[in-house]
Amino acid sequence: MERTYVKKLFLILLPLFCFISCFDSLLPYKSVKWSSGWEYRFLSEEELSYFQPAIENLSLDYQPYHIPYVSLEKPTHKYLSARIRFRDPIGYAEPSLLLRGLVTFFDAYCGETKLQTEFFRNSSTGISSSQDLIVYNRSFVPILHLPKECLGNHIYIVFFSDGILPLGFSEPPLYGDPTDHHKAIANRTQSFASLGFLFLILGLFSFYLFERRKKKQLLAFTWFSSISGIHFLSQSGFFGLFYYDSILPSFIIFISTLFLIPISCLYFFDQLVGVGRWNVIRMLWQFHVLFSIVILSLAFTETISMSVGIVTFVWLCLPTLLIQIFVAWGQVLAKKPKAILLLVGASALFILNAHDILSSLGILDSVPRSSHWGFFIFVICLTLYGENLFRNSEIKFGTLQKEIVTAARIQSAILPPSPPRWEPMDIHVYYQPSHEVGGDFYDFQALGGRKFGILIADVVGHGLGASIIASLSKFAFFQHFKHWSNPSFLLSAMNEDLVKKSFGRFTTATYFHIDLESQKFMVSSAGHPSFFHWKAESKELVEIKPKGKPLGILPGLTYGEEEYPFKKGDQFLFYTDGLTEEENVDRLEYGEKRLAKSFLDTIAKQSVDPMANILENFHYFTGLSGAPHDDITIIHLHVKA
Repeated sequence: MERTYVKKLFLILLPLFCFISCFDSLLPYKSVKWSSGWEYRFLSEEELSYFQPAIENLSLDYQPYHIPYVSLEKPTHKYLSARIRFRDPIGYAEPSLLLRGLVTFFDAYCGETKLQTEFFRNSSTGISSSQDLIVYNRSFVPILHLPKECLGNHIYIVFFSDGILPLGFSEPPLYGDPTDHHKAIANRTQSFASLGFLFLILGLFSFYLFERRKKKQLLAFTWFSSISGIHFLSQSGFFGLFYYDSILPSFIIFISTLFLIPISCLYFFDQLVGVGRWNVIRMLWQFHVLFSIVILSLAFTETISMSVGIVTFVWLCLPTLLIQIFVAWGQVLAKKPKAILLLVGASALFILNAHDILSSLGILDSVPRSSHWGFFIFVICLTLYGENLFRNSEIKFGTLQKEIVTAARIQSAILPPSPPRWEPMDIHVYYQPSHEVGGDFYDFQALGGRKFGILIADVVGHGLGASIIASLSKFAFFQHFKHWSNPSFLLSAMNEDLVKKSFGRFTTATYFHIDLESQKFMVSSAGHPSFFHWKAESKELVEIKPKGKPLGILPGLTYGEEEYPFKKGDQFLFYTDGLTEEENVDRLEYGEKRLAKSFLDTIAKQSVDPMANILENFHYFTGLSGAPHDDITIIHLHVKA
């Protein structure tokens, strides 16, 4: 009941927020539409050097202002004069004009009075030229105070562009009280800075979760949140780091992150809801990558104007947002949990961005101030949706971990609890899975009449799947106990069982049958690595490589047997390939040769614990401190004299 109440409250407040954001009835200032009398004309360098409002009043070259100013020409240093006649203070005792957007201008006049200067030319350079040094006015605030003498006169603003920044207004100015305008500037800076910090914190927290879980969705959200945070902080000037000295660093960061945001957003959206190799969200972010590289390269090399790049980007993003809404709606229709959050977030982002774009173009008589809040709603909705997915994933992961622990206990139960104590043999065993459960297994059987059987096997792969096949193999081994004295028959019978049950996962195995009375051993192998036989009498180490195909691939296989003599004092070393294939930091494998040398060193030392010596050499070479890359099993057998 409580969640339903919160959902209903959210669905009521969101439309109300969007409504209030898109209308000016509660605002203390009024936007000035371009159709309300704004005019413009381009100036030459000569005209700029002796610009006088009295002369401009007589000019017939002015034409209705178009926003934004877009030109397909190669960007150059341009100068533009925009004017409007100040006819009505609209009820303000001290009217002022708030200039917003990417505004770069030399001077603003009302009649013959100079109102404000943002940038000015270095006086030592004389007449303006393309090489003049442009200096920023550190006392500049984008508010033009309009004295009473302005009433009835033209307001002139002389803009310039250095070839990168757009030329002229990018958003309609606002009439209002100067105090309210200062509040608006402070509120805008604070809101953008707050959003920037919020998104950066979300990104850091997401990266922390990624380090723990290694999920691509978390990494995608980290990228998305971090870029968004930098983007919003760039609009607040990084608290004076760039903003007051030069507009270019902030602008470059602003533009770069602006183009990166939809790419990272779509990539995260793709990780959340993308299905199939060619899903539409994936194609969109890949297209945005190519588009951004091309447009930004052309703009920064001044092949096209930055205005063209920004306008193209804006009109491309709107249909992209619509597609995201359709995808989110598809998730809702598919009854995905919490999918309504995706729909609400994408819709809010589309509505509030569309409002700001139409307001900036002068189509809506409103103040563009809502896109960042739309973005805020979108990120929060994505966060909540992702949190729901990850929380469910964590619950499933926790359940799976419990199941894996249970599987590990079951597997340890089917392995011998300790090496057998057979007279006159001394046996040592080492077993380490690469995960909680492994695919290696082994067994020892006393067959009577001083005859013994030893099995060592390795299922391809590792983890839970391999451990299940290992359990099936162990059961097959016990099921065919009547063949324990006949190695080839035993492996053939096990193979027939595993072909039906292992679903393509094969198992390598070696069965070793030793007869102390006849002092002979028989061995049969199913594709398992070789083993070592050290002959005490001749002090010779022999590597025995019996052949055979792995278990569980093809039915009807037969396996050969090989018989060898042995003497008292001989030693044997069996192992799985996880031991010899483990690599060191230089990507060199431990290998059979190093294992053989380690075995000889162990025999020479006559160590009481030969397994400890073998493992010491292994760890010294590989530097292994945690779990190995593959399961490791080692069996050492010493026939005592």
